[in-house]
Amino acid sequence: MIKKFTIIILLFCAVISCGKKGDPKYVDPDKKAEIKEVSVILA
Repeated sequence: MIKKFTIIILLFCAVISCGKKGDPKYVDPDKKAEIKEVSVILA
């Protein structure tokens, strides 16, 4: 009885975890980079 219950729970968790995955989306890292210019004035 305990073995059947454990197997059912494991199968249920496996089905749920496999169903959550979606299509992978590529995020371009160059778009997130910010370039800051620092100007130094020498007197």
